Amino acid sequence: MVMEEKTITPKIAPDELARIMGGRKGRILSSSVRKTVETWNEKIDDLIEPHVSYVKKPIRSVDRGGVHLGDDTYFKSPKIAKTLKDCSEVVCFIATIDHGVEEEVHGLMDENRLSDAYILDSMGSVAVENMVNQFHERMEKKYKKEGKSVTLRFSPGYCDWQISEQKKLFNLFDQEEVAVELRDDSCLMAPRKSVSGVFGVLPYDHGESIAFYNPCGECGNIHCIARRAENGINDNQDKSTH
Repeated sequence: MVMEEKTITPKIAPDELARIMGGRKGRILSSSVRKTVETWNEKIDDLIEPHVSYVKKPIRSVDRGGVHLGDDTYFKSPKIAKTLKDCSEVVCFIATIDHGVEEEVHGLMDENRLSDAYILDSMGSVAVENMVNQFHERMEKKYKKEGKSVTLRFSPGYCDWQISEQKKLFNLFDQEEVAVELRDDSCLMAPRKSVSGVFGVLPYDHGESIAFYNPCGECGNIHCIARRAENGINDNQDKSTH
């Protein structure tokens, strides 16, 4: 059964916006950029319609190469396998802020307002990631009350999980109940400001309600925008591999 969360209000943190726009931790946006951000902050709520759809699936088995779900779906990824090896089930989700931001961005580009377009597009990216982080944290708290932990979240196209695996993830959902479509040729999502992924559920015996294996410690791409610190959380406290 597809479940939906509609009560999340995305937030746009200045530090995260600076990071998305190519800065480093602690970077301060210029006064002109801050002014533009303030202008769009007054309008962006009208452009965003949050949707998070999710399903819970039992895990049948885990091997070194991937994870077998109860319905015979197989997610091929050694790193996901390592993450979910102690999990009893997996939460699969598809989230979006809908088309409003990208349509406004296209309009700004048509008017040659490229700076506004770039800033608003970046704000949309921060908003959808923040929405997914809030969803993950809500599920963490829910499972903690049940004596369980959750893992970090993983998205197709990141780490060693190929973008083509996106099709398997979408096949777990009734497409009439999801506000996102998958473009078959590229496996990219529409609306563009969307995020999909999974995280595991396991017994609460790690001293933390986020039980995580951090694949970033095994990766040499130190400049990856999604890279997390060695403790499993990146500089902006994002609990994702996305």
